[in-house]
Amino acid sequence: MHDPFLKSLNSTVNNFSYSFGVTLVVGGGVISGTLISAKTYFEEFAETFSGAWPGGSDVLRDGLAGWGQEDAADLHPEFIHLKDARYVSGPEFAPSSGAGILWRGNIESVNGFSLGAFSKS
Repeated sequence: MHDPFLKSLNSTVNNFSYSFGVTLVVGGGVISGTLISAKTYFEEFAETFSGAWPGGSDVLRDGLAGWGQEDAADLHPEFIHLKDARYVSGPEFAPSSGAGILWRGNIESVNGFSLGAFSKS
């Protein structure tokens, strides 16, 4: 779906590191979370991924985080990034407990969206 409004919101988040809750319909499924910048996504991805290595890896973390540096908005405009994301299926959420997940998807694959994220309460 080509939605210039959603692209504008995504660009604003990327350029100003602003975030807000959003629920997306993607490929017939629903995913809900906090829309974040590409920079924030790659920083959090790098921290989580490198933390899985024995003793952690500063080189790995810095390399992955680099994907979100300098002109991240220009490098990743076709992608939308969520944190604390959960897939929604009826009354169920996945993951069902703990923190949500980091999620990255192609913005053209979003069929629709709503402002606000589902809460797990």
